[in-house]
Amino acid sequence: MLEVCNLCVRHGNVTAVEAASFDIQRGEIVSLIGANGAGKSSVLMAISGMVRAASGHIAFDGKDLLRATPHAIAGLGIVQVPEGRMIFSGLSVRENLEIGGHRLPRHKLQQRLEETIVRFPVLGDRLDQSAAGLSGGQLQLLAVARGVMADPRLLMLDEPTLGLAPIAAREVLSVVADLRNSGMTILLVEQNVRQALKIADRAYVMEAGKTTLSGESRDLMGDGRVISAFLGIHEKPVDLERPKGGTDG
Repeated sequence: MLEVCNLCVRHGNVTAVEAASFDIQRGEIVSLIGANGAGKSSVLMAISGMVRAASGHIAFDGKDLLRATPHAIAGLGIVQVPEGRMIFSGLSVRENLEIGGHRLPRHKLQQRLEETIVRFPVLGDRLDQSAAGLSGGQLQLLAVARGVMADPRLLMLDEPTLGLAPIAAREVLSVVADLRNSGMTILLVEQNVRQALKIADRAYVMEAGKTTLSGESRDLMGDGRVISAFLGIHEKPVDLERPKGGTDG
């Protein structure tokens, strides 16, 4: 579904991504893991067109995205939920969700809203409440739900558990896993490696702007290089059961 090959991203004179390569199959969660500053978020911004890649190859269902505009990329069904949530705190939960579905025809917008609040019942109970009154975990769920409102073919999540308490992180990651189980394709960027590997089907390790290691998540959990480099970093384990069986490919 998505293929990234030898991607290079620069911010001015700084090379944020030097050589990132990975692919995503339809219906799976693929995670980019690594320490802060490894280039993970820059990869997402290049895919969504928010920054222009210096070189490399990005293809979505065979369509070249390297020079495509953000508007054209969004039109293909690629939706990014950014780090920091970027919720409109002065608007209601309903209004934030409707912004996520602004590309939909009016008659489909209401249907999509009803489907989304079934998936996010905590938001359904607060539709007319100001987003400013939500907890941190609820705000992150709102950010994910707003992305889901766009009916994405590929949902890209940037650090969805950042700053959350373990219970809230567990809830957010459980929702992400449920979205995959319903058939959604997800690219997950996470600094909390253990949490990402518990729900992802496959993962790619990024170090200093390069993808250096890849494999099935359950295999990487037992890889000595991943354990020594990442699994000891400042996170508490989140106990999530991975679904049995594989994806449809």
